Amino acid sequence: MKKQNKILLSILILFSIAVAMVWGFYTSKINLLQHSDGTVSNVGKIDENDEDVKAEADAMEYATSGLKDTEAIKSEGDIVSHGDVLNILLIGTDERTPEFSDDSRGDSCMLLSLNKKTMEVKLISFQRGIGMPILNDKYKGQWDWLTHTFRYGGADLMMKEIRECFKVDVNRYVRVNFATFEKAINAMGGIDIDITELEAKGLNGLVYTNVTTKAKVYPGINHLDGYDALQYARIRFIDDDWKRIERQRKVINEAIKQTQNLTILELNKLLNEVLPLVQTNFTQKEITSLLPLALKYNRITVEEMTMPAKGTFGSMEGMGGRRMFAVDFEKNSEILEEFIYG
Repeated sequence: MKKQNKILLSILILFSIAVAMVWGFYTSKINLLQHSDGTVSNVGKIDENDEDVKAEADAMEYATSGLKDTEAIKSEGDIVSHGDVLNILLIGTDERTPEFSDDSRGDSCMLLSLNKKTMEVKLISFQRGIGMPILNDKYKGQWDWLTHTFRYGGADLMMKEIRECFKVDVNRYVRVNFATFEKAINAMGGIDIDITELEAKGLNGLVYTNVTTKAKVYPGINHLDGYDALQYARIRFIDDDWKRIERQRKVINEAIKQTQNLTILELNKLLNEVLPLVQTNFTQKEITSLLPLALKYNRITVEEMTMPAKGTFGSMEGMGGRRMFAVDFEKNSEILEEFIYG
């Protein structure tokens, strides 16, 4: 009996050590994240002479040239929420350095919707050129691109804009920037992207666009490193912003597939390099509560859509004389509610 007790005690000790090691590993990774409530200390402003702003203004002039001038229609409904659904705003800001800055713009904005009961995953992209009513005090009553709302009030304001205009409940965000994106793709060994003939011409500098890759690319499957994958995701002018958003989502999906093939050591390396470059307002307790769901979401198909829906917007002029999409938020909030909650 004493021998059995010793064996049982030894097993319990080994089990306790294993649990402690796993918990220590987990907390060491969580602590790498940058935690922020998403607010900024000062309300920023847009430099009308900034080359990126000028380029985007030209692109929006082109994108809205065939649209009817109209006014945005505000949604009057209630903000919709559901206990089984977690909505997370994914924000890609435009810093070229690892450090986050309050004086940046939301280069990309997506809503990741996770249904914890049905295990459905929805990914909704928002056009950066959507005209949004600025909801903070300094610019209240004026309209500007969605991408600029980040500079006016950080992730906190961007979530508020999506919440109030599209009537979908979202109060958690995850933020990365160009540097995070590039480093993450490199850490996972690159990704395979199916490139069209027109995209290849643009990336090789044969037709006008805003980016070129370091390595020559070809129509078909190309293995891209972090820098070239970023250039692919940022292509514009060769087509419309809907195609640009599709490219961004393609890169995200391919990156997710690639992480599923990593070994433990490779995944550990990826986490060590990338997590310090990620900002969020999730608490450690909230992240821990989501862990049991993580394994269930493995290899789940992601349903995708883009806001605003085609045929639900026109053109308008906002701050700085910028052309932007004049959205019927009433219709789009109904479409979004149906897509997320069914």
